[in-house]
Amino acid sequence: MEIYDGQRHELTRRTLEHMVRAVSAATAERHPFPHVIIDGLFPFEIYREMLVLLPPRPLYEAFQYEKNARGGQSTRERFQLTNASIDRMSGRQRSLWLAVRDTLGSPAFRAAVFQQLRSGLAIRFGIAEDKAAGTPGYPLPELFRETSGYSIKPHPDTRKKLVTMQIALASDRTQEHLGTQFFRRSLNPAHMLREPRGFEVVKQAPFLPNTGYAFSVINNLRLKSWHGRTTLVGNTGIRNSILNIWYASAEDANPDLVKEYYRAA
Repeated sequence: MEIYDGQRHELTRRTLEHMVRAVSAATAERHPFPHVIIDGLFPFEIYREMLVLLPPRPLYEAFQYEKNARGGQSTRERFQLTNASIDRMSGRQRSLWLAVRDTLGSPAFRAAVFQQLRSGLAIRFGIAEDKAAGTPGYPLPELFRETSGYSIKPHPDTRKKLVTMQIALASDRTQEHLGTQFFRRSLNPAHMLREPRGFEVVKQAPFLPNTGYAFSVINNLRLKSWHGRTTLVGNTGIRNSILNIWYASAEDANPDLVKEYYRAA
């Protein structure tokens, strides 16, 4: 096991340096709510290896089955990136996913993401942008796989969450149209007659290889971070992705990351 733990730490170091640069080089946007879209998030060779070494499906669990069931099967499954789950793998696969998990949960990566989203965090907390970037937050990265029939209604996210990030694990450009959609409320009659009723799709994050988006969670009278995904129809294949969410409370985060990086916070 020691050789693979050594690989883990070196992988984490190299991956983190690249990812911080990728986030810092992206351009933050404010419409329809503060967000950032990041290209080339992982080092190319690491990303290709991630696709090859995704956990086998039996290691995933149905997620919120009552909301995501179709024909007796779940359209959404989750693999938790905890030590216990990752230890069900071995060798390079185990080292890789520990390194990816550690990188996503590191304080340096959080700082880069929060810096890009400081305008939204400032709105959320009613503070100056230069102070908002230092907002404490605790990470929960997880793997998801979604299939035809999956959908999620427009929602701004619970206020327990500070920042939501999703990273596409697509192998090519054929799934570009499967990305998360950003909405705003609409009284247009045409928008009452089709999914999602009462909302207009303002923007769609591209579901492209090694591309991710992040936004600051806002749910107040002035602005709401409405997002979701209309039904995946037809033969969409598998929508593999990483969700990385920073919570206000350590109790909601990945316990192994909290112990490793945030025990003194």
